[in-house]
Amino acid sequence: MNKYLFKSLDNKIYVMNSQLQPLFQQAIQAFQSGNFIKAEEVLQYFLNIKPTELDALHLLAIVYASQNKHDAAINYYKRASELNSGDPSILNNWGSSLNAIDQHVEAILVFKKALEIDPLAPEFHYNLANTLCDLKRYEEALSFYEQSIQLDPYCFQAHHNYGKALYDLKRFSEALIYYDRALLINPVFLDCLTNKGVALNELKRYDEALVHFDQALSLKPDYAEAWSNKGVTLNELKRHDEALVHFDQALSLKPDYAEAWLNKAVVDLFLKKYQTGWKNYDWRLKTKGFQFNRQFENLKLWDGSECKNLLITNEQGIGDIIFYASLFKDVKDTVINVTISTDVKLISILLRSFPEITFLDKNLSIDASLYDAQIALGSLPVVMNMNPNMASRKTAYLFDNEVTTKKIKNNLNSKKLLKCGVAWKSYNQNIGKNKSIQLSDLNDIFQVSGYEFINLQYGDTHQELKDYKQNYGLELTTIKGVDLFNDIDGLLSIIQACDLIVTTSNVNAHLAGALGKKTLLLVPYSAGRIWYWHEEEKSSWYPNITIYSQDQNFEWNSAIEKVVRQLKRQFPVK
Repeated sequence: MNKYLFKSLDNKIYVMNSQLQPLFQQAIQAFQSGNFIKAEEVLQYFLNIKPTELDALHLLAIVYASQNKHDAAINYYKRASELNSGDPSILNNWGSSLNAIDQHVEAILVFKKALEIDPLAPEFHYNLANTLCDLKRYEEALSFYEQSIQLDPYCFQAHHNYGKALYDLKRFSEALIYYDRALLINPVFLDCLTNKGVALNELKRYDEALVHFDQALSLKPDYAEAWSNKGVTLNELKRHDEALVHFDQALSLKPDYAEAWLNKAVVDLFLKKYQTGWKNYDWRLKTKGFQFNRQFENLKLWDGSECKNLLITNEQGIGDIIFYASLFKDVKDTVINVTISTDVKLISILLRSFPEITFLDKNLSIDASLYDAQIALGSLPVVMNMNPNMASRKTAYLFDNEVTTKKIKNNLNSKKLLKCGVAWKSYNQNIGKNKSIQLSDLNDIFQVSGYEFINLQYGDTHQELKDYKQNYGLELTTIKGVDLFNDIDGLLSIIQACDLIVTTSNVNAHLAGALGKKTLLLVPYSAGRIWYWHEEEKSSWYPNITIYSQDQNFEWNSAIEKVVRQLKRQFPVK
């Protein structure tokens, strides 16, 4: 319960008749002792006698909210507010209940009304900021956290949540400042110790992160979140077995901890323990960040048995869709009619490569009644027992537009030079920075003679290409008429027109892998490295891909040197 509420209850002078005054005090005592059922009974009896008593309505709303009966609470907050729209404590508590049932937009309106009445209440600013964060409006939230902190500098929760908002904005170093301020006020604030460890992990300050997780665990040994987060850091240090022990410990304390199950699954998959990895990977469907399409929740979940009409729902990025696409033919061998919801950019490629399957734009509404069963794309591997030894992984399974590819080949500058497609960035919001390289860092590659280097990098790279040409006097060949971000089919043809590819782990790696194109892949040491880029020279999943990893100091130099040596050997032109 919030402190503003208790002030209103404890300090109010109630003007009631002699019969109702002790009854209301009895309700307050029951509430404050945690006997919510008794408090509810007394207040309902009270309101039968006097249904317009403001304080009784307000307290009954609070009693319901304390039992997570927020719909009932909201009803009584509304009734109380109708009697006195100028009481900011009612509005604040009403907003909290709206927030609790994910009615965040409505909650913001109510909190703002409370602030209009009492702009000096730090809690109102704090609650509004928290609600904005629930809507991922982190920049807006920061100003309200600042107001809350100015009004109450010793509120360690406000400092902590300010830091968390900065973390969500990927401003990790700044987040540490506010976590430290919170810990200065409350050194045993467990959530802050753990979240500081998570921020340190993002900054690759792994040893410091471990110290903070250990501090949290020393204070609370049964803190499941700290066990799991420490496991993530151990995994980044490639201490995989220790990481698994920590995930198991977290799960022994909290068996339904979806994030820990998913963390465990990812490590198992990286270690090629596919059976347990895929089984546990389905826990991603229950993690906080997963958005399930509710229109399909009543459809039977496909278990691999015979089925007439199957819907495979989209949930992955473009690279992962391409990765799982090797399963599509095997699914079609089991199911009569297969429909797959996917990214519209891939539909022309997928229709060409799998003509017996129907592909729909993921953004379009789908009539669930047309299907007998459904399954999320990332759950196919569980049902199909996906592994690198499947026949579908041994050959190319995506096919280019041969007419487009021929035109591109004819337009390339030199017929004598080997054509090397190059990409160096990932725009993944969470891990893209770890997977990306500066174009100038690839300069040694571009100095290798005998090659024409073709630009495959999607996104806004105009200035970077211009700067590179100005600084080094070299220019990558850009294929005119192909939007590398939106025209994935055109990008596929450019890749096919090349003799080999050099790329970081982005969409180009999957396109090249699925085409069977020889590829030299640059991957990060740990953070940002997707599980299917195992610790191996030749990719298990794409036999045509050779993997070059950062060193343990997260430097690309050694990997780039190896790529240079490989290029100098000159791949034979087909």
